[in-house]
Amino acid sequence: MIASGPAPGFPLAFPLLLLATWITAGLLVAATIRLGVMDHPGHRSSHTRPTPKGGGIGIVTAFVLAVPIGRVLHGMAPLDLPAAGLLAATILLGAVSWLDDVHQWPPILKLGAQVAASVLVALTLPVPATLPWFVLSVAILVFMTNAVNFMDGLNGLVSGSVMLACLALGVLSPGSPLVTMVFPLAAALTGFLPFNFPAARIFMGDVGSQTCGLLLGAFALVCAFQPGMPPWYAVPMLLAGLIYDVVYTLARRWRRGARLMEGHREHLYQRATQAGLSPVAVTLILWSFVLWGGVMAYITMLGMLRPTSGLSAVILPQLAWSTVVERQWTKRPGPAE
Repeated sequence: MIASGPAPGFPLAFPLLLLATWITAGLLVAATIRLGVMDHPGHRSSHTRPTPKGGGIGIVTAFVLAVPIGRVLHGMAPLDLPAAGLLAATILLGAVSWLDDVHQWPPILKLGAQVAASVLVALTLPVPATLPWFVLSVAILVFMTNAVNFMDGLNGLVSGSVMLACLALGVLSPGSPLVTMVFPLAAALTGFLPFNFPAARIFMGDVGSQTCGLLLGAFALVCAFQPGMPPWYAVPMLLAGLIYDVVYTLARRWRRGARLMEGHREHLYQRATQAGLSPVAVTLILWSFVLWGGVMAYITMLGMLRPTSGLSAVILPQLAWSTVVERQWTKRPGPAE
């Protein structure tokens, strides 16, 4: 299983695997640039010139190759049903997302791929075998897939946030087989990040952002339902900045009657840059939310805070951030909504 089996140590060869994953991802991302599949700026774009996309190919490929090897190094079988299901779902969603990056398929096809991948993960992960829990698990996976995808609109914001979240989750999971998933994903993202931040030579594209969202959702379910893992609140705390922005933006658009499925540029991170804040500064602020979430998760795990108090401590900076951004937006409004 993803997080089962004997409690492994940290084999000496594992850092070499992470180094190889980092190099592999970087080489594949560089090769993807030469494919010349371009993301042309539109009315919802933060970039102003055509930029290659599809860098997520390097992330996904390096991750999928590394996981079975990492499991062997930790004394487990290369794959079991949950790990195989998750990797199969990752490949499925990554392939469809890449084809969509190239051909711009209708949204219903993308949603269908997300649901199919989420169902595959929910069927193979050890979640409670009841219909309500299954439906909830699929809903969480689809939400996380879209939430991360929605937030992938600024150089380094999503790739750096997911990388930091995976590193923190690995630190919070010492001796757990979960490290065979989170550390390779962090290494693959580290191979991509120099190509995207602070200036973008390539974007992840849906192939990167959607698969990262699916994997984070799966990690959240593992923490929620498997003993010996970080507690259920670890992933929500680490990703509070991304989740809050998505929920806040959807709620604001719903309140004024906007179509929720329609593309827009109203996320907090987008409003912040439109109001004059540096894109690099916005990305660094979102990264700091991940680090703060990791600190609060660790303190809560030590028993120094109750989960509700820890979650409140994570939400408070989000409330302050949204207040500051909205005030700046009022002083210097961006494009009309």
